[in-house]
Amino acid sequence: MKDIIIAFPSKSVAMKLRTMIESEGYHVGYVCALGSSVLSIAQDLHEGIVVCSSTLSDMNSSVLAENLPYGFDVISLSKSGGEDYMGNLINLTLPISSDELIEAIAVLMSTRSSFTHRSDDESQIIADAKLIIMKQNGMTESQAHKFLQKESMLSGKKLYQTAREIVDDFTE
Repeated sequence: MKDIIIAFPSKSVAMKLRTMIESEGYHVGYVCALGSSVLSIAQDLHEGIVVCSSTLSDMNSSVLAENLPYGFDVISLSKSGGEDYMGNLINLTLPISSDELIEAIAVLMSTRSSFTHRSDDESQIIADAKLIIMKQNGMTESQAHKFLQKESMLSGKKLYQTAREIVDDFTE
């Protein structure tokens, strides 16, 4: 089973998250306040999920996701909703229901890390899919990306694979 690490600047928020996640049967192995602490802990683990604030005092969630070893995914909780697009980073906008957070954790627990280094072609397919979603659903780019992330999570496919299917369906 993947290890869960919570990283939040507020200890009380971190402990509330821990209680909520553990009440659903998952084990939270570590709670910390700094991204550097997460990176240090992750070096000794094989795989895991980091639930964190979008901004920690020493780095933001996209920098953290970029520097984690292979096998780690990040669920970033943000009041404003992030614009970071990485294969191993999922942005969830606050306020969030506990069901939505637990659903994201459950999907990540049951799949391998989605961390990838995207080629220019893959990045273009993702951008094209977002444009299609934006036009068809009247969404902003941020909303389209979140829609794409959610569809990817629900299907258990990588973001690129989901984007490819959308582009292929649209061009048929």
